[in-house]
Amino acid sequence: MLDLRKIGAYISKLRKDQDLTQLELADQLNVSHQAVSKWERGDSLPDIGTLPQFARLFGKTVDDILNAGDNSENREHQHLGTIVEEIAENRPDQVAEMVNTGEMKVEELVEVAPFVKASALHKVTERLDSSVLKLDVIMRLAPFLGTDTLDELVRQAEEGEIVWNAITGLAPFVSSDTLSRLVDKSIDGSLEVHNLVGIAPFLEREHVDRLVQQAEEGSLSWHFVQGLAPFISRETLSRLVDRVADGTIDANRIISLAPFLDRENLEKLISGVEAEHLSPDLLASLAPFVDQGTLSRMVTNLLNKVK
Repeated sequence: MLDLRKIGAYISKLRKDQDLTQLELADQLNVSHQAVSKWERGDSLPDIGTLPQFARLFGKTVDDILNAGDNSENREHQHLGTIVEEIAENRPDQVAEMVNTGEMKVEELVEVAPFVKASALHKVTERLDSSVLKLDVIMRLAPFLGTDTLDELVRQAEEGEIVWNAITGLAPFVSSDTLSRLVDKSIDGSLEVHNLVGIAPFLEREHVDRLVQQAEEGSLSWHFVQGLAPFISRETLSRLVDRVADGTIDANRIISLAPFLDRENLEKLISGVEAEHLSPDLLASLAPFVDQGTLSRMVTNLLNKVK
């Protein structure tokens, strides 16, 4: 893995060896002196377009810079500079060809990915053979690939070309349209709804609410609602409470959602128990989430009724 602090120290050494100030170096590279300061602190690297220019200025190769001056025999990756230079010259096909033929390792592409624009990285990855662009590589590149590229990978997953578990890792980076399509497919039965539970944190509220509505209507198993519970909207939770209170859905269904109910909804349920519309057994399940005063009043009322 690239050591930014070590690279920054090397950049600082090269500058000082040439007796340049950060401002003078910045002027020669047409960047801000703040950018140079960030490089030297190890907070960032020169971008793909600037790295070759920087290397030439000091009579070094890009590989020298990215390996912080280490001797070539000590370098874990031998072609980082080549990748940078080819991408800087808009030759993504050359990078892909070298990776496909084994001339350079795909891990080297992963190493430089954080410093490559998504559009440029896409041009490389779309030319990679499927035997090279394996699942573990895709997962490592996901934060740096554009949504269009990742959306296509999700489509492949839907068709069974990639194991579904991988989509959980890709979910933070795909488009909302793709996530919406997955919800539609679970609703129409062409996708197992349990697959969506793992990506629920990345679904929009309205998508989660649609799944809950399907469970209410019996199209989806209520078992999956518990996994979606933290992401259900307040409006949908209130509707569920109202349906429990009026007896149109089983009160047991609300128990798993109790940790996510607000005080108002809890009081609705308690009122239902007090009015004997709901079973007293419900109170025991809600007890951990009800304030002590309300709970004491309820218990007292129930005991009085028993007498």
